[in-house]
Amino acid sequence: MHSPVRLAILGALRHVQAADFGDLQRSLEITTAELSRQLGVLHREELIEIKKVQRHRHTITRARLSEQGRSRFENYLAELHRVAFGS
Repeated sequence: MHSPVRLAILGALRHVQAADFGDLQRSLEITTAELSRQLGVLHREELIEIKKVQRHRHTITRARLSEQGRSRFENYLAELHRVAFGS
């Protein structure tokens, strides 16, 4: 979770129900390969859920925070805040 790119992905997913791969790629300004790799890491760590959706003969990859991922990310942010600003 400590990677800046993974943190950015989790941060982007924190405020939406789900996000399309292309939207994430554009907003984070990273390559397709890098986003794919980082989503794979987050998925293996069970921080996100990935779903393939058919739309007009195209497959769209959608990512969303898992319940566990949301909880772990919120705890991570709270710990960062505590370290940075004290209790």
